[in-house]
Amino acid sequence: MNIIYTVCNRTNLAHALALADSVLQHQPESAFYIGLVDSLSIEKLPEHVKLLPVSELAIPEFDRMAADYYDFELLPATRPWFALGLLKKHPECRQLSFLSPTVLLKSPIDSLLDAGAEMFLTPNLSAPLKESAILDDKRILNAGMYHSGSWILRPGEKTIAALEWWAHRTIDRAYFDLCNGMNTDQLWLNYMPVWVPASKTLHNPGWHYGLNAVLNKNLIGQNDTYEVDGQPLVSLDFAGLGYFDPIWSDHAPLVTENKAFQALFMQYQRIVIRKKQELEIGGEPAFGKYANILPNRLMRKGIAARLKELTNYIDQF
Repeated sequence: MNIIYTVCNRTNLAHALALADSVLQHQPESAFYIGLVDSLSIEKLPEHVKLLPVSELAIPEFDRMAADYYDFELLPATRPWFALGLLKKHPECRQLSFLSPTVLLKSPIDSLLDAGAEMFLTPNLSAPLKESAILDDKRILNAGMYHSGSWILRPGEKTIAALEWWAHRTIDRAYFDLCNGMNTDQLWLNYMPVWVPASKTLHNPGWHYGLNAVLNKNLIGQNDTYEVDGQPLVSLDFAGLGYFDPIWSDHAPLVTENKAFQALFMQYQRIVIRKKQELEIGGEPAFGKYANILPNRLMRKGIAARLKELTNYIDQF
């Protein structure tokens, strides 16, 4: 049994359902789970989607996590806990894949996976980063070597031990706080090759094309067929586009660097809007501190930049 799962709340449930449809199309033999970090009762869930509420996981100190984390921090903090919960629920699982709600499959995954590897990681970069005023090497180092929006593992002694180690660190060390060495769940992925020596980095150019890739990889499309550097497009990630992402929303203007990616994002937005209309769900997420960040983000960043200019001027004297 193979399982693909994502983690969301009401804010990005429509995105998760768009992902579910793409999984049904390209990985129909895989079971698909939504890990729900919310208190919703969803009546119109499609037959190909299974639901696992966070209340069924018995995460240690979850009440504390929900009180301390913002909702956009709490979601990634629960990802390894959902992985452990799914493996406990399905001990027959042979391959567990995590895809963030903003991911969309465009081709099957299995052809990318080596039989001898136990874990597959997604690099933020597969080549030296081209110069850009929007994204630079330091920002990638802050984000981490690997993208937490896509990873795959084969359950075994080492991978389960790695999940448990990772999960317990997200209880109190998954804040978006770069100055104190935290970046939600993501920086812990840097250690995965230590825990799982049989890890493989997926450098296929068609895998996980998003804002992290537009400067270095060329996506082209014709007649609804897409290639990245001569390889078929396997998956897209629209993180940072459409709703707030603590890492990638800063780099959203990069979407204009590739016209095919921009067009695919516009198609994706129409799918998500339709899903939201079908769901008819409003309100704030039930767990985690709610912050309506996106509308005033650019204004705040502008004020912060001016203040930094002032403090730098003062430092000269």
